[in-house]
Amino acid sequence: MQRHLSRWLSLSIVLIMVVGIMAGCTENKEKTAVEQSPTDSSTAHATAEGSGKEETGYVPGKELELTIWNTQGTDVKAVEKPKEDIPGDWLANKTKVKIKEFYGNGGGQWDAKLTTLVASGNLPNLVLTQAGQGPAQHAKLHEGDLNWELTPEMIQKYAPDVWKSVPPFVWDSIKVDGKIYGIPFGLAVDKEIDPSLSDDFVTAFTTPKERITSNSGSTLMVRDDILKRLIPSALNYEEIMKLVKEKNAPIGDSFVLPIKSTDEYVKFMYDIKALNLKEGNKPVYATGYDGGDNWFALSVLGAEMLGYKGYYYTGWLDIQKKKMGFGYLDSVFKEAAKIQNKMINDRVIDPESLVHNAEKYKEKVLNGQYAIIWNATAGDVNPLLEKAGKTFRYVPFYTQVPQRAEFPSYKEGPPSFFSALSLLKTLKEDEVPQVLNWINTMFTDEWEDIKFWGTKEAGLYEELPDGKRKFKDENMQKFLVDLDMTAMDWKDAKGLNFDNLPLIGGSPGGYWQGVVKWNGVGVSKYNPQFFNKSIQYNTLNAAMKFPSSSPWANGFTPVPNVQSWSAEYANLPEVQKLWSTRATWDDPFKVSLTAKNEEEFSKKWDAAIANFRKTIDVDKMLDEQTQIALPLLEKRAAQANQ
Repeated sequence: MQRHLSRWLSLSIVLIMVVGIMAGCTENKEKTAVEQSPTDSSTAHATAEGSGKEETGYVPGKELELTIWNTQGTDVKAVEKPKEDIPGDWLANKTKVKIKEFYGNGGGQWDAKLTTLVASGNLPNLVLTQAGQGPAQHAKLHEGDLNWELTPEMIQKYAPDVWKSVPPFVWDSIKVDGKIYGIPFGLAVDKEIDPSLSDDFVTAFTTPKERITSNSGSTLMVRDDILKRLIPSALNYEEIMKLVKEKNAPIGDSFVLPIKSTDEYVKFMYDIKALNLKEGNKPVYATGYDGGDNWFALSVLGAEMLGYKGYYYTGWLDIQKKKMGFGYLDSVFKEAAKIQNKMINDRVIDPESLVHNAEKYKEKVLNGQYAIIWNATAGDVNPLLEKAGKTFRYVPFYTQVPQRAEFPSYKEGPPSFFSALSLLKTLKEDEVPQVLNWINTMFTDEWEDIKFWGTKEAGLYEELPDGKRKFKDENMQKFLVDLDMTAMDWKDAKGLNFDNLPLIGGSPGGYWQGVVKWNGVGVSKYNPQFFNKSIQYNTLNAAMKFPSSSPWANGFTPVPNVQSWSAEYANLPEVQKLWSTRATWDDPFKVSLTAKNEEEFSKKWDAAIANFRKTIDVDKMLDEQTQIALPLLEKRAAQANQ
């Protein structure tokens, strides 16, 4: 299925981050007041009570070496190190923690690896989970009495910055039977996580959700020459790039077209056909399908044409009726399919594209045979068009058909964490505070500052009168601030532009960047480009997003995760059957688009509905999903108001 979820997005403008977890080490000299019973280890947990040190800050004692197991399926590969690592040395000296070993699953699954590690007596000190996972793994570890419970009191004492940064609803989401067995990090850049985040910060480090496209981040694009002929006031590529260079800011609002109704949208597509354009001897269509399932037809094109953006044919929450629904059973999806079936018969949409594969779709896109394309499957085609000598380019096709009342714009959530670390009992009880302190240090502003600019003692930069900073070394300034990657060898950058942790596959930006407060590469107010207000939005892809202050980026109803693929519904037998039999029930709906007339279309659509109900007990599935969703909806509304 072609779906493009908004995983928290990395920016091309930022540097590879988190340095220095590789040096230094410690072991806490303190003994906790509550000693673990040698005869009943299952009831023991690390506590906040230490040996009486003052609350002014934890001071680590001896060096501590850690092993980390990354539960992702892929294994890890070590990377080279910089010649000098100023942030890493600072972190090691500050926390006295050193990463001795970091490994993955060797291509297998985490539960099989766990069995092997337990059997061999070779468990790590920390278990890393990602992609929003954590509680299930923590629960499994707890079943074997393998990981430490972390009490709120303990986290508040030894990881106070973590405790303050993570909102209560995120702590609740990671609990197992009401208890915490891991530290979440890599928080979503979202004002629900931290209301004090500035609009500039959110805009710089995310693609804000908006009400223009069917799925923020994946966009319909249109040939600029055709757009200009039909809407003379619209900007062509040359005019857009001039504006992009002038503004150097997200200017998605500037691209919104005066197409304000379904009728106007349909007329625009028929007007393209009326131009009777050709590329060589081949006709130009308003659009064509991308060789996949019905996603483009009914969850993207149909959604933007008819005003049900964000509602996918694989299921959703009917917010007004407070029950789960399914797209194919709703009349608006039949209406969208019916309109497109007529467009196919009228040759507004390329009839051949019903049997396309992805390669054929891309071929016709690059030949200019489709006026409207979807960049999620077509990709960034403008550089290829330029190379091929084409005179046209693709620009955003941002329309403003109002969202139907029965399909209010929503925001799923709550926003949460991306990664988590569970502390195993291979750590001594009195070593747990030291590990928490190490994690906490990487949540502090002090670390963020040093990570990107180095220590004050190193004297790498100077403070300018306008509040900006400048590296004293001209090559470092070009490399780290101006992002001129040819200015110097990264190994000479003092560790400031280097992720010296092991990476998946050895590629930059691998699965782990270390402990980070915010999810994404380089997300920090100390990021040189953000700190100096020099972030560049000088490409179309960067500039076409909407700023978080845009009216189009606001006005959403908070809802829980409502898609049928959401983890909340994964254990329902009918949901499992839904996905395992997808081709059986999905393909007949695509067949309906081949109908030669309206009567035949209705018969094919009705037959597809009957087949769907025969394959899936959809009423049972939706009822069971609703029972799960409603309590989450109430909880979500409360969380959004916190």
